[in-house]
Amino acid sequence: MNTQRRFISLLLLTAAFIMLALASKATTSNPSNQSTLAPGDKAPDFTLTDLDDNPHTLSDYTKAGNIVVLEWFNPNCPFVRKHYIDDRNTMTATQAQFKSEKIIWLRINSAYGRHPSAEIPYNKQAVTGWNLKSPILLDTSGKVGHDYHATRTPEFFIITPDQTLAYQGPIDDRTDAAAPGKKNYIQEALTNLLAGDQITTPKRKPYGCNIKYD
Repeated sequence: MNTQRRFISLLLLTAAFIMLALASKATTSNPSNQSTLAPGDKAPDFTLTDLDDNPHTLSDYTKAGNIVVLEWFNPNCPFVRKHYIDDRNTMTATQAQFKSEKIIWLRINSAYGRHPSAEIPYNKQAVTGWNLKSPILLDTSGKVGHDYHATRTPEFFIITPDQTLAYQGPIDDRTDAAAPGKKNYIQEALTNLLAGDQITTPKRKPYGCNIKYD
């Protein structure tokens, strides 16, 4: 009887260790399960390379006095494509509106390395076809995406020159993939920052495709 009880206890203890290990792995691999960044927090620094293997470091841009816009990007995502196809140009038009200001716009593709949307030729087609004027940075390990707890494409993070997170969320108020919305949150947030005003709603729920983490 005692042997049977010890055996059952050992099984229960083993099961508990397995469940604990699985829970730990899920928390590590899924940014939505971890404590997230909030506006007002220090934005994590990073260095990523673009499609031509040129490095880009966040702190280099912020120390130079720039506001930095991070756009999580996937050229195959319909929620991204709706802002670029059919001459809609939501992203590029917003970027062009502030071209005379000290604002750096970086697109980050955090799809894992073997995913088709992470292929360099495919991303270069997007650069040419959509007339992109700023770099696409490759985050094939997903580290930067996880550091920022980014979950969707497109999802935006606006960072001030002191490297503080000022805004996190979508570009606009329409959450389907059919067409852009009527209210451009990125345009509004940048206008407020440049005027020295507070962003009314600095954190909004992002919409779009799940980021293709490994």
